[in-house]
Amino acid sequence: MTRIRICPQCKKPTLKNAVNVSGWLAPNMFECTSCKYIGSFYLEIDPEDYELDQDSNNNIKDSKKID
Repeated sequence: MTRIRICPQCKKPTLKNAVNVSGWLAPNMFECTSCKYIGSFYLEIDPEDYELDQDSNNNIKDSKKID
């Protein structure tokens, strides 16, 4: 199964390779297109888990609006 790379700063799946030679001459570096994070650390999860997390976050936000 394919896994999603998540930005550790903003928790969005918007990471891309920051350098063309990542992993060959230099360590893997990733850049987040949302928050401009640049680094080698990322979170990797299953797409199903990401969807469940997004659904639970939406439910929490909706319940706070009602109160």
